[in-house]
Amino acid sequence: MARHCQATEQASLPRVRAGLADAQAHLSRTLARLRAVVELPPKVRLLDLGAAQGQILIAAARLGIEAAGVEPYAAARRQALLLAEELHVPVDIRPGRAEVMDFPDASFDVVHALSVLEHVADPAAVFAEAFRVLRPGGVLWFCTTNGLCPRQNEIAAFPCFGWYPNRLQRRIMRFTARRRPAWIGCTDTPAMHWFTPGKTRAMLREAGFGEVFDRWALRREEEGGRLHAAVLRRIRQWRALRFLAEMCVPASIYAAVKSK
Repeated sequence: MARHCQATEQASLPRVRAGLADAQAHLSRTLARLRAVVELPPKVRLLDLGAAQGQILIAAARLGIEAAGVEPYAAARRQALLLAEELHVPVDIRPGRAEVMDFPDASFDVVHALSVLEHVADPAAVFAEAFRVLRPGGVLWFCTTNGLCPRQNEIAAFPCFGWYPNRLQRRIMRFTARRRPAWIGCTDTPAMHWFTPGKTRAMLREAGFGEVFDRWALRREEEGGRLHAAVLRRIRQWRALRFLAEMCVPASIYAAVKSK
């Protein structure tokens, strides 16, 4: 039987409320990892792409971080405002898409995009816009699909989907959106892009970014025990092992720095 999922922007308020602690832990961990590899100011200004019901924005407010969010779905924005009012937390969430953002140049230290890039119409345009709104030395952090891994969370009933040719992936996604929407969470914007390390780095270079850190460079040795630290060191040192490690995780994570 096909495994059904629910699109993030369609989550109920109780589900969103229940995930607030995890969102705060994620944001704290992510910023700590970024501070270990790039210089960020004490008071970070953060932009959340695909802000949905505002979990990251609420987490940022609780952590004393100035943040704004972009979300195209009006229902999700309304839920974000309702939840923020309930929790007495201010949030700045605006309509719009990640390809064209209504913010001045160089206005953020961090652009955060969790499970967004695979759903947009034009990832290259998103990278270019993120570069534009980041200050020099700022960083784009994103978690997206992993085309190297045979497992994925975007569509049920299709094993090794990330290995399919791009054209076939898109045909299947369009068909599923019409005929089996529950398989993709009934979203209007199913995942259309699968990222590999080479493709991702090339796109980021084209957008103007300098240094790029993958999940293995971002993860800190002190986050686990001795075995964790030893394995992490080996993954960083050996290219073949890094490739095999990428094949084991269904999502990819990158941080790209805008050079000063």
